[in-house]
Amino acid sequence: MYFPTRNAVATLLVGLLLLTAGCSGIQGGDAPGNELLVVNQDDVDHAVVVEIAQLSGSPDPAYATGRTLAAESQASLEPFEETGEYHVTVTVDGESTELTHIFESGDDVVNVDIDNEGSVSIE
Repeated sequence: MYFPTRNAVATLLVGLLLLTAGCSGIQGGDAPGNELLVVNQDDVDHAVVVEIAQLSGSPDPAYATGRTLAAESQASLEPFEETGEYHVTVTVDGESTELTHIFESGDDVVNVDIDNEGSVSIE
């Protein structure tokens, strides 16, 4: 009698965990991250790398991705899931620009703009 009770409790617990996981998925869970949109306003193509790291702590970036952008084009990057103040390094054709940006929950899109001179800004 001990084993059937134990199996029934284990089955009930697993079922409850699966049901709970399914409900949180239906409700939407966490808010989506900040979409990063890189905009090349220049009339030449650029190789762009975006790295995001904590202001203090690990020197390894929490986020890093790169793309080649055609002249006067834009590209959406993978969302950045964190909030708070971060160190952002944007490298355009080997030249790095270091900025600080505060990522807030509810930000829909964070623009990384490259102007006609190759200068970088974040909005």
